[in-house]
Amino acid sequence: MSLTRQQRLRLGTLLVFVCLFFVLVAARLVHLQIINHDAYTEVVKKQSEGTVEIPADRGLIYDRNGQVVADNIVVSSLYAWCSNEREVAEVAAYLEKLYKLRRGTARSKYGLAVRRFRWIERRLDDAVAAYIDETAPRGLYLRTSANRSYPFGLVGKQILGFTDIDNHGRSGLEYSFDSVLAGRQGLADIYRDALRNTFRVKEQALVKPQPGRSIVLTADWQLQEIVEEELRIAVEKHNAAGAMAVMMDCNNGDILAIAHYDPNEKLPEKPTKLRAVTDQFEPGSIMKAFSAAGILDAGLVDFDDTVFCEEGRWKLGRRILRDDKKHGWLTFRQIIELSSNIGVGKYAVELGGDELYNTIRRFGIGQKLRTGLPGETRGSIVVPERWSEYTTSALAMGHAVAVNAVQMAAGFAAIANGGELLRPQLILGLVDEDGYIHNRRSVESLGRVATRETIDTLKSFLRGVVEVGTAVPVQSDVITIAGKTGTAEIPDLVNGGYCKNKFIGSFAGFFPYEQPLVAGIVLIVQPRPIHYGGHTAGPAFKKIAERYARLKAEMFMPPERIFVEQSDERNPVTEVPDFVGHDIAQARARAEKLGLNLRSNSDSGFVVWQFPAADRVIMREDEVLVAVRSSEDEPVRMVDLAGLSIREATAWLDYLGVMFTVEGQGRVVRQSIRPGTELAGASKCRLKCRQG
Repeated sequence: MSLTRQQRLRLGTLLVFVCLFFVLVAARLVHLQIINHDAYTEVVKKQSEGTVEIPADRGLIYDRNGQVVADNIVVSSLYAWCSNEREVAEVAAYLEKLYKLRRGTARSKYGLAVRRFRWIERRLDDAVAAYIDETAPRGLYLRTSANRSYPFGLVGKQILGFTDIDNHGRSGLEYSFDSVLAGRQGLADIYRDALRNTFRVKEQALVKPQPGRSIVLTADWQLQEIVEEELRIAVEKHNAAGAMAVMMDCNNGDILAIAHYDPNEKLPEKPTKLRAVTDQFEPGSIMKAFSAAGILDAGLVDFDDTVFCEEGRWKLGRRILRDDKKHGWLTFRQIIELSSNIGVGKYAVELGGDELYNTIRRFGIGQKLRTGLPGETRGSIVVPERWSEYTTSALAMGHAVAVNAVQMAAGFAAIANGGELLRPQLILGLVDEDGYIHNRRSVESLGRVATRETIDTLKSFLRGVVEVGTAVPVQSDVITIAGKTGTAEIPDLVNGGYCKNKFIGSFAGFFPYEQPLVAGIVLIVQPRPIHYGGHTAGPAFKKIAERYARLKAEMFMPPERIFVEQSDERNPVTEVPDFVGHDIAQARARAEKLGLNLRSNSDSGFVVWQFPAADRVIMREDEVLVAVRSSEDEPVRMVDLAGLSIREATAWLDYLGVMFTVEGQGRVVRQSIRPGTELAGASKCRLKCRQG
């Protein structure tokens, strides 16, 4: 059939348009794929490809015994990403059912919208995460991440601090060492399909995450737990406003435990500061130990002399210095044991304000010890324009000075170790990839506080504080403790002066006395109604020392007791019987049955004194000292002290009424008064001691 002219014209026109269409399409393809190829390729990549951050594992934190005290666990978090309105509606309905919300409220509560990222819940419970993984509609997704975990709960939380929801440190060591612990995040390639599903296109990361470095602490978490528990008990027992404590290895400066307890703390799981290094207080009478070191070091003490302590009231111009009890004539040793403000004040005046100030500075007071702990305070010493008798005496007894607990613990550690002030440290080192500790902190001495002879004498005085002085409640049958009590009025920051009914009770000391290993301080803030340090902080210190000594029995065991015959089925300890009043022959027979050795000054007569006292628990084969007299008219003679420990020798000299000085440590190898010498009037004996 032939076409008309009009039909041919229409077909030709259609053919032209079809050809023109394909020419335009081809031209557009050339424009897209050739001319603008690079630009549109980049657009496609941006829409379908990208990178995602790979979180790095946070470094662990260990205690000195290798226990993990800050760990990582994997947790799931729920988020929403809806690509259209239908997904938004399905997600909202699902969340309302999951969280039991009122119908129609989920969209506004979580801010659900098309193509908007919204966190729904972070750190889901594992069971909830598993349920969501099986039942969640499109638009709801789970993301796994590492979360910080503390295996010991709140123990040591003040040291460790905490991390926020994004695993960034916010307080404590988690904050101050965040750059070390956090590591560096990695990057990975991702691909999105048309339905916005995300896929990893390569198993190998574009940039590998670098895990954070782990830290090893000097702290012993077992002691840390003991300290925190005893602080809580002490606060509850004494109706106190709070408490704090620091325990150190006195021979290397390692902080073994550091804590505070505040019964009114609202969020103990999120502590904001470590009060033992941030909070300052007036130390009160525990400062007398440092003052005594300066007085002894200056050679101002004649052990034959006594000082009149004014029956408890000493008028200094318009000021009055008081003692808690009325004391008359006291020796310097008794002044320290009984904590006489007036006695110390009189010696301090003789020493002079400038020299006293320098002595206290040598103990690290008024300066940062650079412990590396966040918020460490410097403390302060108020220096008057002119030193008067009162201002000098006040400084000697711990007034007009502010300290933190770490400074005082470090000062008593210096006394315990023989006179070296060591920098306190809490970081033992960092752990490398192979699990070895490196960057280990070395022991750093900040200087000598006094001569060895001064420190040895002062240590015997501090033992006397516990045996016969203001800290008798601290006396222990488990471990020998030496130290100093303090009962300081709290300054009135509003009206000036001091609050007359608010106190800080304290005890600072070390144990065991013979060969000190641990030094520290316990403070009880506003104890009621009893506020004396010897009856509040002292017993808490004692409980900490006893529990730690039992826990670490091998550490505190005397060297000669390390190797015990396992075949000996007898109980290795026994109670000391009461030998006083018995004939020495009968006493020896009774001691032999118990496996004890008696050392006496005579082989005939009756026992009039013994050390240790009756009912004390000691090791079998240990020595018991007994003083024997045959008649009241018998002259008092010096005994042979060779081979005795300092504690035993000074106990016997105290009984004999003999003043003494101590040089060295360990056991007595020489005494200035020969054995058998008749003692008449005031006598002074110099003891030379040696280890081994």
